[in-house]
Amino acid sequence: MFSIERVSQVRSSMFEIGDKVVHPYHGAGMVTDIEEKEFLEECGRYYVIDLVACDGIVMVPIDNVQEIGLRRVSGRRVISRAMDILASTADTLSSDYKERQALVQEKLKTGDLIKVTEVVRNLAWRNRQKGLTMSDNKLYQRAQTFLASELALAKGIELQEAMKQLQTALNDEQLALTRDQF
Repeated sequence: MFSIERVSQVRSSMFEIGDKVVHPYHGAGMVTDIEEKEFLEECGRYYVIDLVACDGIVMVPIDNVQEIGLRRVSGRRVISRAMDILASTADTLSSDYKERQALVQEKLKTGDLIKVTEVVRNLAWRNRQKGLTMSDNKLYQRAQTFLASELALAKGIELQEAMKQLQTALNDEQLALTRDQF
């Protein structure tokens, strides 16, 4: 028997066609269909999500939504907080590339908008100061695309416009830090 709390959690995790969602690995997209599929001799229902950042779809088993971490696109307050974080002082990253990449990958794996925003800010700062390794650069690009895809869906703008807004916020942070040095 389900408790009232459990039933409300299950209901709140359900999505409908047209909902804007974020997959923790693939980024933001729109639920375009709910399909019944047979896989390994088991039938299941899947959300079909059209991804913003690439020309593709991802199918998420409805029964595994919470385990996977599929969530709704962030609201105005969280988006505003993320943009403020981009313009704030970066955290110092480890000079040990293995340690640094492990930390960055751990944050990216969560799919949490704030943690991904911190990754973008911190790697942008490191890029300006010391440059990025090839692996760091791949993680930086992945984080930027993830962040931009959610920003695009949340604000109802194109991905390219969201990327411009991210770059503007990061450049504003650089200008503020440069002014503070004088």
